[in-house]
Amino acid sequence: MSRRQQHRWGRLRSEQPVGKVRTAADLKPGDKAVVKTLNTVMSRQHLNKLMALGLLPGTKLVLLQRSPSLVLKVGETILAVDETIGRLVEVEPEN
Repeated sequence: MSRRQQHRWGRLRSEQPVGKVRTAADLKPGDKAVVKTLNTVMSRQHLNKLMALGLLPGTKLVLLQRSPSLVLKVGETILAVDETIGRLVEVEPEN
């Protein structure tokens, strides 16, 4: 990843955090996690759509299936997203 700054939820980030960042695409079916951030590399339209569907920082999610697309349960909403979008949703596994 380049060292150029990226805009993320109103804050500027100049470099990748220490350690591996987990994303929704890294989860296995049945894994539970909490959304940390949505990477704003995606278009503003996609970002607004995901937020309108309830995918917000602090929200709990469960990965239901990986193929042919990632199926996430977010609250009472079930979302199907491709892996590219799943890689932009940074999560923290729930214990």
